[in-house]
Amino acid sequence: MNKEKLRDVIEGGILSAIIQFLILASAVVFVLESDREVWGLTEYATHFMVLDWVFFVLFSIEYIFRVYIEPRKRDFIFSFYGIIDLLSILPSLFLLPGFRVLRILRFLRVFRIFKATRFILAVDRLADALHGIKQELLALVILSLMLVYLAACGIHFFEREAQPEAFGSIIDSMWWAVVTLTTVGYGDVYPETSGGKVFTALVTLIGVGLIAIPSGLLASALTEARVEKEKEEEDENQSTESSDA
Repeated sequence: MNKEKLRDVIEGGILSAIIQFLILASAVVFVLESDREVWGLTEYATHFMVLDWVFFVLFSIEYIFRVYIEPRKRDFIFSFYGIIDLLSILPSLFLLPGFRVLRILRFLRVFRIFKATRFILAVDRLADALHGIKQELLALVILSLMLVYLAACGIHFFEREAQPEAFGSIIDSMWWAVVTLTTVGYGDVYPETSGGKVFTALVTLIGVGLIAIPSGLLASALTEARVEKEKEEEDENQSTESSDA
């Protein structure tokens, strides 16, 4: 079987459906195995191990075939899907005697669920949209870090004497800054002084605007990506019709 036929098989509907089922099954097994005592499955430890090896073998075969059919193998291996596929199979290797010291890293099996993104067409459009606004997102991350630092410095100045255990240092104050700027507001630490309360109100207003910026950027980028996709499909359909004529 040549690479083109193998590609059609791997990316075909039947095999894709099987892989999606295995992804969901592995996620369910991972949840059940995380607390076997609660589910009354303590005596099935061996069964869980066997299932883990079955998933490992099947996902490994799929990964090897995908690398084989790719003309630019290095690009695939270091791509998003390539890394996710690799992370989905590596944790099972920790069952081997020489790797048991790394069993703590078996939680990486949770990345198997991300394999499902390969079968969601909208994910590619989302990735294109994020790539189109990567510079704006980077600038937003830098701005957010600056605001966290400034907010931590400000609340430390207002609250350090009133609450030295919570705001005694700028590093301690950064937790409050992150929670306030993201408008989460856990309420575990909060200002008690008048100056701290006024400063918190200003920081909260800034945080509301900060959260809205990436939402607007992403919405605009997704709209542009959808328009471009529809235009490409329309051009392809016109080309097909012209060829048939």
